[in-house]
Amino acid sequence: MYRIVASDMDETFIGYDHRVNPKNYEAVRLMEEAGVKFVVATGRPYYSVQGTLADLGTKGSPDDYTITFNGGYVCANDDRVLASHTLDERDAQELLDYGLELGLCEHIYTLDTTYVTNMNENEVAYLRGRMVVEELPVRRLTDLGEPVYKILYQSNDFAGLHVLRERMLEERPEFMAHFQTSFSSERYFEFNPAGVSKGSGLKDVADYLGIPMSETIGVGDSVNDLPMILDAGLGLAVANVSSSIADVVPHILSSSCDEGAMMEVYERYIAPSA
Repeated sequence: MYRIVASDMDETFIGYDHRVNPKNYEAVRLMEEAGVKFVVATGRPYYSVQGTLADLGTKGSPDDYTITFNGGYVCANDDRVLASHTLDERDAQELLDYGLELGLCEHIYTLDTTYVTNMNENEVAYLRGRMVVEELPVRRLTDLGEPVYKILYQSNDFAGLHVLRERMLEERPEFMAHFQTSFSSERYFEFNPAGVSKGSGLKDVADYLGIPMSETIGVGDSVNDLPMILDAGLGLAVANVSSSIADVVPHILSSSCDEGAMMEVYERYIAPSA
């Protein structure tokens, strides 16, 4: 019996048009009736998923949980913190400076604000309807007066971001050892503290609830979901899974993010033992 289903949001639970197929909401309701916790797991900030939590009926709930910043911040939905992992100040500054030298668009995530640099029209269009961002007002991150949870580089040349990662690993292996790196949405190269991932976030929730990882399901579509997919008792990818991980995920659903994949999760893996 599975007791937790953790799902990525963008391009997994939420469709390409920023909308959620009603089947997904119904599936979550049925999971809850069966005693299964549905956990939001995203690379985005906690504040940016409040609308989704409200639609799910779990906003403010002390008995429901959210994984944000790819596992960097894990909390109950009444804002009670289960785990919090921030980047080292010097590491964050070095990442920022390096991205600026390359002229990349960057996202700098603090708990309450997402700052950006070098925004391009493509990224403006992509973020519209997903979350609000602000132009980074300082060059020294310590001047923000708040810790940084995650930094990502954005490029419309996704293959180029993969080349950049390989170059950084080759040229600066000791520095890169400070980070858990991943890719997402076919446009982002992400940096979390080493050891921090959606997989570690799922374990934080499972441990808090006293549930073994063997009784969890992880669902996603991209590289930043892979630790959660592989660490869960059952790892699933939606039909629109990124080609970067398609060969290594244990199971691929027949439904895409636009088709209500959570209902397939419920019908195939929850209902038979409910």
